[in-house]
Amino acid sequence: RKQVSLPSDPKLVMSDATQEIGGGAINEKQRKFQQEQDNSRSIPEKEYTTFNPKSRSHLMHAIEGLDRYPSYLNRWSEDDIVLLEESLEDQLKKVRQQKEAIQGKRTSLKSILENLCKKEPEWLEFLSPPQSWEELKTNILDKQIAEAVFRSRWFRRSQKQSPALSVQNVIDGSVKVEIDAGNLEPIMDEEMFDVYSFPLLAPSFCAKLRAFFSRVIQELEEYKDEPTLNRGFQDLDNLGLGWLSSLLLHLIVRPVSSHLYIETELKGGDLDWRQGYIAAYSADPTTTKPRQRLVPHTDDSEITLNIGIGEEFSGGVLNFWGLRGTTEAGKLVGQYEPEIGRAAIHSGRHFHEVTEVTSGNRFAYILWARSWGGVRSSTCPCCWLNRRDDGSCISGPKWN
Repeated sequence: RKQVSLPSDPKLVMSDATQEIGGGAINEKQRKFQQEQDNSRSIPEKEYTTFNPKSRSHLMHAIEGLDRYPSYLNRWSEDDIVLLEESLEDQLKKVRQQKEAIQGKRTSLKSILENLCKKEPEWLEFLSPPQSWEELKTNILDKQIAEAVFRSRWFRRSQKQSPALSVQNVIDGSVKVEIDAGNLEPIMDEEMFDVYSFPLLAPSFCAKLRAFFSRVIQELEEYKDEPTLNRGFQDLDNLGLGWLSSLLLHLIVRPVSSHLYIETELKGGDLDWRQGYIAAYSADPTTTKPRQRLVPHTDDSEITLNIGIGEEFSGGVLNFWGLRGTTEAGKLVGQYEPEIGRAAIHSGRHFHEVTEVTSGNRFAYILWARSWGGVRSSTCPCCWLNRRDDGSCISGPKWN
């Protein structure tokens, strides 16, 4: 692979500037790495207590107690019970508010897409899933990955069944795909520890995906005063392309991860959830392309797939800063330069950043994959993030 020079200074601290358009902030609240005193609540006159459900750790202790102990609240003062109840109601209110906002956004986006397809009916064909393996091979997949899939023993067996396995069966996740390791090895490069790359999408398909996304952006420019509509529209499920994310999860990410990450990120389990979206960066940020860079962060995924789809741009390199929960965290381990149609696959807990785009527009198709039925079913968020695996997690079988 092409050798590149590596910077030496990890910028792992967010400033206020990162929160602005073009600033590179991730979609999380800004973290403060020290406990702040919260004096907003009053202390009961008769019963002294320091329980404060505005503290995330206090709230998690309470939830764990409710789950573990019968009549847990018998031990509590009435004032603390009221505080806990109010805090849980606040969390439920957040869920309901976000649910309502998402439903409204999806309804609006559906209407915008329907109008776009009426004006430009050629997009209807693009938004339709492939009806045959030949269509998938010819129109969507890179030739090398297509050959790796179709030469696998699993695929040859599946075509001898009656009825033969269809593309829709894979999209539905009703079958488990297997790709022979010997077919993957010639086309896969190890970019650095934990990061691999391989050709995945045909350049012609990348061009169509980019063109479609750009048309959606143009339509949304009319709604630039509606920030809720301009955030989250990048999710392919909102753009009529959810089938593509499901296809790549079941056809590519699950079988590839079973070779690369089965004992590390998956702990012997499997991937069963995905989110696919388009990440847009620009040297000239706008409301629909708000980022010029992205600060070092980890993903809320077991496995992340990052596919370059263009356009012409300068900068925008992926820097990797080591796995969270290991001694390498925060140390630069390498760089990856995006290529159109080529996928980089890595652990979601691998710190990474996008350097500043200095010219042009940079688009990437990102797929997050989780294992709700596997590693997340027996690991709390803290142990998951910090890669603790000594069997002592309160969500694991030892405690349950």
